[in-house]
Amino acid sequence: MLSAILLVLFSIPFKSTLFNVALGKAVSLIPLTSGNVTLDTGIPKFYKCIEKEVKASKNINDDPYFESEPTKAEVFKCYNTIFEKSEGKELN
Repeated sequence: MLSAILLVLFSIPFKSTLFNVALGKAVSLIPLTSGNVTLDTGIPKFYKCIEKEVKASKNINDDPYFESEPTKAEVFKCYNTIFEKSEGKELN
């Protein structure tokens, strides 16, 4: 009985390292070829803008979630900067 309990207790730390292999990792963007030049060139710029905004506001917000994720205001700002200024130019 004692050996079974010890076996379970010692296997718990190993289980967590063996089975928690599926961790989220950043994936690089693939080149876009949608046929829409505005989107193909704008989306990479949009994501760069988001990265820049998140880094710039890293210590401003008290919520630790927003140290690596954008706020709604940052997303709108980048969207307006990248896509609104190109409105009227080749939109397919």
